[in-house]
Amino acid sequence: MHSWGNAGPTFQEQQMLQTTGTAKMMLYSGVSAFLDLASPEDYILNLRNRQRSRGFLGADIYAAGGPLTHPNGHGTQYPGSSARTATSPREARQRMDSLAARQPDVAKLIYNPNNDRYPSMDCATMEAGIEAAQTHGLTTVVHVETWAAAHQVVTAGADAITHAPPAPLPDSTLAAMRQQGTAWIPTLAVHTELSNLIQRPRLLKKDLLRAVADSVLLAAYRDTSGLPDQIRSWIDRQDEYQTTRLDAVRKAANAGVPILAGTDAGNPGLFQGYSLHRELVLLTQAGLSNWDALAAATTAAGRFLDAPFGLQRGDRANLLVLDASPLENVRHTQNIHRVIYRGQIVNRSDFLNEAATSVPTVPTH
Repeated sequence: MHSWGNAGPTFQEQQMLQTTGTAKMMLYSGVSAFLDLASPEDYILNLRNRQRSRGFLGADIYAAGGPLTHPNGHGTQYPGSSARTATSPREARQRMDSLAARQPDVAKLIYNPNNDRYPSMDCATMEAGIEAAQTHGLTTVVHVETWAAAHQVVTAGADAITHAPPAPLPDSTLAAMRQQGTAWIPTLAVHTELSNLIQRPRLLKKDLLRAVADSVLLAAYRDTSGLPDQIRSWIDRQDEYQTTRLDAVRKAANAGVPILAGTDAGNPGLFQGYSLHRELVLLTQAGLSNWDALAAATTAAGRFLDAPFGLQRGDRANLLVLDASPLENVRHTQNIHRVIYRGQIVNRSDFLNEAATSVPTVPTH
């Protein structure tokens, strides 16, 4: 996800939280850790380091720093972008060496060849970037938009791909994912939730959502009379390919591909903290059991980030206490009774007061 805050349906309406505010909204929502994949590098890594050395109350921050992409490619268009750009394998290795010195939690690459909107690294440059990251012991997460690109990324040895292409999952790509042990972060929420909120406004009445999202922002999702054609086209595409994407996740999960929960929050239709609960619902709609959907956001995610979890001595004691079992209904994850962070009960109401008075001080999308 992207931790700057929450966007309205056209990006014009914004709830500016900064990463510190997002970390609090996450913890309020029962999310104890998150992976930021696109904040200004100095800001996010310095904040992460400060949290780990001196601490501040909020969900644990994991960060990629600047993504590796092509000059003028996807990831360079945001204000304050820290993207590293490469046009050759040699440059890719140099950029990854530079990133590794900052000790990010993962390395993010963006690979979308044959894209009409942004230029992309070629395959050799992408492969060199992944190889260089592995040399430094960095876990790699690669943004893809087609299954052809995903197949190349998987065979190059990426640890995870993110997003769900709008096409059936090819058997050959599925076989490669199984062979390589590639994890998949489908981010179903970013591919479906804008449409869901516009067409099913009752979703805007959920108690947890109303607690973490600004009321003016929510109102923008109710009044859609002025949506520009580009946003309406985006909604139409979400409707058109929703079943295809759910089927692809079902196919991958049934084949044993590790599925990880992620949202791409920071985009329209998504809300920091709350949308992870919606992602779990979408994963179950794709065919995952409640147990497997929960694992995608807990044990599987913890293993991927090498984050200690559980109830053994030395674990972080980040616990979510619910009023009803999510094994009976995964929506019960929203019925939060208590959040425990590092062994301490969290006073969740304090977070809402802070969010209401937050002022942005860093570049945002």
